[in-house]
Amino acid sequence: MIRFATTFLLLVLTTLPTQAWSEDWTYRIHEGENLTIVAERFLKSDFTPEQLQVYNNIIKDREIPIGTEIRVPIDWLKEVLAGVKVNYVLGSASLLRRGERETIPLVDNTLLNAGDKIVTPDGSLVSLQFADNSTLLIGEKSEVVFDALSSFHGMGMVDTRIRLQRGRVENRIKPIPKQEHRYEIHTPAAVTVVRGTDFRVSSGAEDDLTRSEVTEGAVTITAGGETVLVEQGEGTLIEKGGPPAPPRKLLQRPDLGAVTLQTALAGVTLEWSQLAGAAAYRYQLSDNRKRVVTGGSTAENRVQLPLLPAGDYRIAVRGIDELGLEGFNAYREFSLQPAESPPEPVAPAGVTAPTLLQPRFSRHGIHIQWSPVDNAWAYRLLLASDVEMRDVLFSRLAEDHGFILQPLPPGRYFIAVEALSADNDDRSLSNIYQIEIPAWR
Repeated sequence: MIRFATTFLLLVLTTLPTQAWSEDWTYRIHEGENLTIVAERFLKSDFTPEQLQVYNNIIKDREIPIGTEIRVPIDWLKEVLAGVKVNYVLGSASLLRRGERETIPLVDNTLLNAGDKIVTPDGSLVSLQFADNSTLLIGEKSEVVFDALSSFHGMGMVDTRIRLQRGRVENRIKPIPKQEHRYEIHTPAAVTVVRGTDFRVSSGAEDDLTRSEVTEGAVTITAGGETVLVEQGEGTLIEKGGPPAPPRKLLQRPDLGAVTLQTALAGVTLEWSQLAGAAAYRYQLSDNRKRVVTGGSTAENRVQLPLLPAGDYRIAVRGIDELGLEGFNAYREFSLQPAESPPEPVAPAGVTAPTLLQPRFSRHGIHIQWSPVDNAWAYRLLLASDVEMRDVLFSRLAEDHGFILQPLPPGRYFIAVEALSADNDDRSLSNIYQIEIPAWR
């Protein structure tokens, strides 16, 4: 019988087309699966389980260990692979393609492949979108490797394995319809397996701790030989080499009902009520396209946002407890109106500002001249030590439009002229000239 099987495999090998397949898709065998099941699910009718067996150098189809990776030429697949797309990049991020040594800048709409790595610096975020509209948000100072990315149009994610080496990811995953479909996140301390949920995972580079928080659905987390179920509203902490800590309740949403908003030329300040049990807060500000425009953490119940363009915004705020576990988001929408330009300075009614000409120096002194102004009955020459013309050192009333100052001691001076209205008490100040008198030698 063994001799017959060997002969049959050799026959199949000789009947395989001799063309070189451009690229392989990798699928991991799950419990209860064999090559026949894989072929029926994914291969075109032109290809058989036996061809798949030969392509992967597998001798016994019925004895394939769980977790074995099966290589499938993309041209054999009956469904077209759907790309995992970069939705947007906030700030900057780098991409290292599988097999490459040099990183390239990550840009919007980039399609990712298995083996790619994304690194985000401080203050940057990356939003990814999967074939089934599930999303992954990679936080700042993160390093993420996509060990497996198997997505199909019409089928969603089949086998997705993400390695979070450091940093933070936020996941919004559509319900996974079949038991054999997987979405996993690996950190140095734990493995998180998802069946469809909203959850967050962080891996601290400084403390070797993995934190996981579930805000919708449930996940299973395996570490140190133990597996725990973390349900909605719970979080857990895992130390490298140890089991997951017993799940604990997450902090509730902060109260943003009475949030105060102050706008200034330097930006926007938001302040909310203190949340019991919160040691810090994390915030994310999104625009009307649902794109994060800024985010971070703060030890206080207030945040200073940068100067923002006019438009509609939504801020998400959540509390962080003493273990670093982050709670439920609270949301608040607000609008920023275009900033009003400061009013143009208006000359006093009845008199306009004279124009001071550049002072001239001669052996007689400093020659000051200015343009005449209608409705001015006189002018006041001002010499000050400050540009605001508050510390006036000398003033002189003049009815014409010129004056000669006597030579001044060394120093910096500011000269201006006021026009005095003939109709009322209004006055108008000219432009200001600065002069420097050097020290005598």
